[in-house]
Amino acid sequence: MNEVYTICSDSGDEYKLQFTTDRSGIISDDILDLLNQAGIDVIEVGLGRSAGLNTTSLLVMAQIENCIADVLHRYPNAVLSFFCDFINLIPSTKKKIPVQEYRSRLFSLMFDRFISLHGLKGFNNKVIVVQGVAEPFYFHIIVRDEHLEYANMIAEGHHNDFDK
Repeated sequence: MNEVYTICSDSGDEYKLQFTTDRSGIISDDILDLLNQAGIDVIEVGLGRSAGLNTTSLLVMAQIENCIADVLHRYPNAVLSFFCDFINLIPSTKKKIPVQEYRSRLFSLMFDRFISLHGLKGFNNKVIVVQGVAEPFYFHIIVRDEHLEYANMIAEGHHNDFDK
């Protein structure tokens, strides 16, 4: 699977949201093999801004939420995994927390808002924080309740692979 959504804002910004089952090396092959044997689709999510520097609007965030919900709906055995970007700065922010932590908090708020607005139950946003050499890294795993054990496997793998 390799799907890319393009989201454009009214102010001319463009975002690419990618969903892929290609192995990136973030989750170990041993864990991926176990999950695949259990019939679980591990889908990595990538989000990047491809044009513009304006603040991301609530409308764009809602479109991102809808794309994620669409993938979860179409793949009932999916576990979504993503790593918060720490390289690209956030336009127009004066936050005093690291970029990656800011993105992690923002995503968690978006997830909670979407779940609440749509009255959804049975989904989890598992946040995994691992201690890197210079700063913490933030990973998110989105799973249905019945797949929470797989999110825990991924979390344990991340701690084994990335904690310093």
